[in-house]
Order: sequence, then C-alpha cells, then structure tokens
Amino acid sequence: MSERYYTIKELADIAGTSKVTMFRFIKKNSFHETKHRGNANLYSETDKNSILEGFNHKNGSKINETKRNETSNELIEELKKQIAMKDSQISELHEIINKDQKLLDQQQQLNLSSQKLLESKNDIMQSRKNDSKDDKNNPDTNINEQNKKPSSETQKSFWKRFFR
Repeated sequence: MSERYYTIKELADIAGTSKVTMFRFIKKNSFHETKHRGNANLYSETDKNSILEGFNHKNGSKINETKRNETSNELIEELKKQIAMKDSQISELHEIINKDQKLLDQQQQLNLSSQKLLESKNDIMQSRKNDSKDDKNNPDTNINEQNKKPSSETQKSFWKRFFR
C-alpha cells in the first residue's frame, strides 16, 4: 500500500485551473510539499484534499487559516503544560539544592568543631609532653631535698656527731 503523491500540474488539472494559479494558491496559503522528485514538488493525499478544498471554496484561505490556528492553539496549550511541568521540576530542584546547602553547612560546622577539639587535645598532649620533659630536667622536690648536702651548720664531722 504505497501512498500516492501529486504534482502541482496534477492538482491544477483536478481543480480545473492552470498550473501557475495552483502554484500561487499553494504558495500564498503556505502549503509545504511532502517530497521532491527532481524539480517537482510532490504532495500527499491529505495535502491534496486540503489544497483542493481550500481552492474550491472562495474562503479557502480562511479554512486553512482556521485549521492552522486550531493546530497552533493545541500546540500552544501543550507547550504551556510542558512549561508548567518544567517549572515544577525546577522548583523541586531548588528545594533539593537548598536542603543540600544546609547539610553542607552543618557538615562544615561539625568539621570545624571536631578540628577545634582535636587541636585542643593536641595542645593538652603537647603540654603534658613538655611537663614530662621539665620533670626530667627538674627532679621532684623531695628527691631534690634528699640529695641536698647539709648546710655548713648541720655539717659536722662524723666523730662530732658520734660523741655528742
């Protein structure tokens, strides 16, 4: 079942007019060819019916214009629906972005607080290490006192202490 295609000459013959008149009518009413064969423009069966209907009526251009307006209105409505859907998707994405931004802020705050905590622990550990180093350099006071030599007053010879 192959579809039949018509040339402008065949359409003019069917309508009972000249090829030039048919060409001008088609051009004026913005009918577009379905195919090309060489230099000839070919029109499908549905295009043929629309062209002949418009040509045979005195207000043929108005009929085609009305059909085009209806088609345009349907297309506009469909596009409006698509735009509304896209707008809702965009608003959902904005909400997701805002939530993600809040989560990122919270994560940064947690990282900052954990970093401060680690720094404070490192400072404590460092001060403990320094204290232990100081202990090695400065022995305990009790040990210090034990190792002290007695002062000159208390320092007596062994025999003097013995016969006392």
